[in-house]
Amino acid sequence: MIKRLKGWLSNPQQSSLYTHFKGMRRSAVSPKEVVLVQCVEDLYCFGLFGQIASSLREKNAVRVEQYVLRSLRVGEAKSLFAFMASRLFINPLHSFKWIRLYKSFCDGVGYRSTALRPIGDLIDICRAWKCWRSLSDKEPLVGMKIDGITAGDLINDSFLRFKPAPTVDLKDIYLLALLWQAHRDVRRAKAYFSRVRPKLYLTSYSTYIQHGIPVRVALQYGVRVFSFGNYQEFTKELTLEDWVHTKNPDGYAKEFLTLNCQDERLALAETALSTRVTGGVDSATAYMKKSAYAESGEPVPDVRGMTGLFLHDFYDSPHVYREMVFPDFWEWVCFTIETLNSANIRFFVKPHPNQISLSDKVLDALKQRYPGLSMISSGVTNKQLAEAGMSCAVTVYGTVAHEMAYLGVPTIACAHHPHISFGFCRTAHSRDEYADLLQNSWHFWMDKAPMHRESLIFYHMHSLNLSEEMKVLRDAAMGFRKACEENNGQHDLAGMLSKIATLPGYEQSISRLAGR
Repeated sequence: MIKRLKGWLSNPQQSSLYTHFKGMRRSAVSPKEVVLVQCVEDLYCFGLFGQIASSLREKNAVRVEQYVLRSLRVGEAKSLFAFMASRLFINPLHSFKWIRLYKSFCDGVGYRSTALRPIGDLIDICRAWKCWRSLSDKEPLVGMKIDGITAGDLINDSFLRFKPAPTVDLKDIYLLALLWQAHRDVRRAKAYFSRVRPKLYLTSYSTYIQHGIPVRVALQYGVRVFSFGNYQEFTKELTLEDWVHTKNPDGYAKEFLTLNCQDERLALAETALSTRVTGGVDSATAYMKKSAYAESGEPVPDVRGMTGLFLHDFYDSPHVYREMVFPDFWEWVCFTIETLNSANIRFFVKPHPNQISLSDKVLDALKQRYPGLSMISSGVTNKQLAEAGMSCAVTVYGTVAHEMAYLGVPTIACAHHPHISFGFCRTAHSRDEYADLLQNSWHFWMDKAPMHRESLIFYHMHSLNLSEEMKVLRDAAMGFRKACEENNGQHDLAGMLSKIATLPGYEQSISRLAGR
């Protein structure tokens, strides 16, 4: 047991990066300029933030502080014992390890998400109790603000992820715990950012309570915030108007018209999308465990003229994109099924190809709730379904939209999704509008040729519209991410970071972060 604990505390890959950053440290500096980094319990973020902090120190005298974010743990709501064990033992133990690792390049702890403040915490739980008791509908929860900070969507999504559950139960006491933690996070974040006003805040994501609240508070106080959570660009600067870490798709269609060499750009997109739909994995879908187009040999059902409902992972953060019509994927899929059934529209349901195992129980619940539901195996590819004659795809914001357009099938969506500026995907902004689109999907069919072209334009703008220097940097960072995920001791992570630091795109990014 002691040997296993020591191994957990001194993972070789983590230790190698710790030594690497320790060797790059300079003497303590005046805290006139502060950079705050998330203490993310992730080898990729630890390595990337350490390299960036070290590079920033070469340009300016900065003090680097860490925000200790661990406050929630998946499954902690199973029982009172699990909850107390998480809060009193497991979370502090994990935080201890990662604070120690981040000290290799950080000068101190800026603030902690769960630092005990008895009076403040008591006030927070009273306020959380009042909020909890007043909730009778999910819409007020999703739109909730705490001291001027929009936090309801983060609370909603945190319930789905950490409970875990496919939809929020407003009477569940775990929701009270999340409301309490959100009030604590807002109070602590406001106290820190109003007092310190760091020059920069580096974050992994902007979803869930522990990520999103510091982002929104920092932006409110005029702090520049950079996220490193999407796969299309090395980093994204967040703003009060656009605080999601996903790439901003507004203007893709119009911006493409201003570019030169359009045919060459479309040819590159054609090659990449062709690779994907024939079973390959490209940079845009590198987050997936396997290709959604890898054929399994399963028979293709008769889907001629049918609408295809493409499910998401029910435990993902639904508000990773803005303006989602539904509070979660469960309500979305139930509304969609009932609307299609009431209109006597033939449809099938296809699970997400990379969903977590918990989603199997949700699929069983769907089948029980809607007997006779036509559920197609995720082993049947979207290319096979398109070739079999399906008529329309339905998603909230999935990549399936441009893939289907490439294959000649239009899509309906209901959020501020990546394809928002293109005609191949019709977007609903309310439940009534969404129901109307579902019931009348044949009214907006496009010819296959313009859909195909639009899908290529989207792909280029979303994944390829970078300078060569920034594309090389993004791909190098992606390679480092994959090496960290493998975590098998076969990669020289410190060496990979050193090579990344020599790239022209990296130097441009550091100059941008440094404000030069």
